[in-house]
Parts: sequence; structure tokens; C-alpha cells
Amino acid sequence: MALDLLEDFPEVARTTLVTLAMLQGVRMNARSEEEPGRFLHEHRMPDDPHAVRLNEFWDWPYYGAVDTTPQWINLLTMYTAVQGFDILREELTDRRSRIVSIRDSLVSAVEWLLGRLDDASGAGYLWVRRASDSGNRSQVWEDSSDAFHDENGILFDASRPFAPVAAQGYAYDALLGAANLLEHSNVLSARSPSELRRRAVQLRAMTLRHFWQPDLRTFAHALTIDAHGVATPVRIVASAPGHLLATKILDGAEFCRLRDTLASRLLEDDMLAGAGIRTKSTRDPLFRPGAYHNGSVWPMDTGVIADGLRQHGYVEQADDLENRIISACATVGDFPEFFRGDLDGRVSINRESLTYLRDGRLHFREQPPQIHQGWTTTRVWRILRRRGAVSPDL
Repeated sequence: MALDLLEDFPEVARTTLVTLAMLQGVRMNARSEEEPGRFLHEHRMPDDPHAVRLNEFWDWPYYGAVDTTPQWINLLTMYTAVQGFDILREELTDRRSRIVSIRDSLVSAVEWLLGRLDDASGAGYLWVRRASDSGNRSQVWEDSSDAFHDENGILFDASRPFAPVAAQGYAYDALLGAANLLEHSNVLSARSPSELRRRAVQLRAMTLRHFWQPDLRTFAHALTIDAHGVATPVRIVASAPGHLLATKILDGAEFCRLRDTLASRLLEDDMLAGAGIRTKSTRDPLFRPGAYHNGSVWPMDTGVIADGLRQHGYVEQADDLENRIISACATVGDFPEFFRGDLDGRVSINRESLTYLRDGRLHFREQPPQIHQGWTTTRVWRILRRRGAVSPDL
């Protein structure tokens, strides 16, 4: 949301950066998955009904995410590009009641990110593995328990790490952005800008080599990593690789053909629905039109892909995706979290839940979306602002 509003309302980004820095991890806690330098997945007030239900499993804030830390760095990078570097000196009180600066938070975030990349269990990638049996299995924005599965529909082994594809692009940008921030702010850090740039180059080479699936004409949704550190691509066709287009990891004339192939693959009939890009192909073994991350259409997800398409010159295709987002929201008269990915092109949302029992717990096959979703609203604002249809002065 802060990224969507950065041009018009930079104070939202500043407040987001500072508030998250105040909640940044400072200690190890398996129950909350807190780690020094890590940014949270979600936080809820004590009287929130969902917090009461989840208190059995989690402490708050809950930090089970690997994409939030690089995305905080990326927001900071974009904010300073517009507003300058003064924010790096801004002071705050952290979770140990220490007075620290945004600069200190940046250094801690970089250390967390490099710590993940350096951990041998992750084969050099930004990887997911929950810290306890009650932790979230899928620690990216696609956070439902069944979002990551193999070609047979079998869920990943939660005891083994895996590397989600989009997170590698976020990490690549974060390494480059952090290098620039450290270079311009005279931060005393154990990591030099040149080291961070070298690590970014290394991560890009590994990602393009091991994730790309030529016969599928897309990147694998994830790599699973065995006990010997061997990474195996999971050949699932998903929307997540489209996020790479919106990062810098596919920049450069040498990747033009790869970008063309990926862009066209994302817009094929099994991926393109009435409201935008489906989270999973209709050929996915767990595909359901209303499944949270296995066939539904998220305006945020589709919007990021549209950004990436436009960034690389696919303007007509980006406009079409954004038209679908606007039309879908107009059809239901609100800004829902996600839409159904029905095969007939209809635009609708789930009205009831479909559940099943697994491991003694109730899980959702389909569920109604949050009907007033923040990042759908800000995405629509961003589209309308680009088209000159709204003004921040209204």
C-alpha cells in the first residue's frame, strides 16, 4: 500500500517504514518466529478475534515471512529516491527499548537477509522453513497452508526449506538498494556496498539458472531443498514468477527473449481470468477458482505483474490487466481481497466457505475474501492516478 501511494502520499511510506522498524525483530523466539533484523508477517491487537484464536499457536507480533524484510528495504530505497536520505537519521525506540535509527534498522535487515542467503540449508537462496510445528508453512504473501505443493498436489514437507521464486527477485532488489543506501549514508556496516552488489549478481545467476523451465516457458514456483542441499524445481505454473518482471532481476537486453516468453505465458488462457491473472494455472492439481492462492485472482498480484509488463514495454498488455482490475471492482461494487478465477471469464467473489479436515485442523478450500481490502484500494488508486482520473487534491 505504501508503495502504491508513494508518489502522492509519501508520509504513508515514512510512517510505514518507522512503525515497522519499531516492531523489527531483536531476539530469537521460535513461537513468534522472531529473529534479529527480521520484519513481521502480521500483528493483531489482543482483542482481535483472530488473535484470540491464534494465541494458541503464535506470539505477537508474528514474524513468519521471508518477503517482508527485503520489501521493507525496497520501500526504503524507493522512498529515499523521492524524498532524500534524511529518514536514515530518524530515531525510534525498538523492541528492546533502545534508541536506534532507521539506518540501524537497515543494517539489521541486511544482516538478516544475508544470514538467510548464507545458511547452507537454503542452498544460497532466500528460503522458507517454519521454526515450529505451529508456524506458518508458506511464509510469503501467498500464505495459505496449501499454496506450495508439487506437481501431484502434495504439500511441501514442512520440515525442509524451500525457496519461493518471487522472493528471490525481492531479495535481488534489496541487495542492490541496500548497497546504494549504505554508499550514500556513510553507514558503518560489516557489509560493503561492493559485497552486496556481488551477492546480488550471484543470486540472479542462480535464480535464472535453476528456476527457469524452458518447456513450461516460465519459472518454477519454488525450489525444494533436500538434506544434502540439492535444490529441485517444482514445476507448477503460477502467477508468482510475474513478480520478477517488476523487479530488476530480469533487466537487461540479454534477457529480452526470456521476458517475452514469460509475459506471453502469463497471459495464456489457463492463467488469464476475467479479473486478472490467476494465482495458479487451471491445470494445477489443486486448482479451484475460489481457492485462496490456488486459482483465485488478486488485484495486488495482477497489479504487480502489470507494473512489470509496463516496465519492460508491454504497455498494451499492462493496460488490459489494469482494465480487468477496475472492471472487476466495479462489478462487485467494492475493493475485495481477491476474485474467483472461473474458467468462463465471469467476475465474482466467494460467498461461502468450503472446508476440509487435515492433521486435526480445519482448512479452507474456498473462503469469502475480505471485502474491503487495503492493497486492492491503493492499487485501484494507483491505476486511476496514472490515467489522470483522480487527484490527490480531491
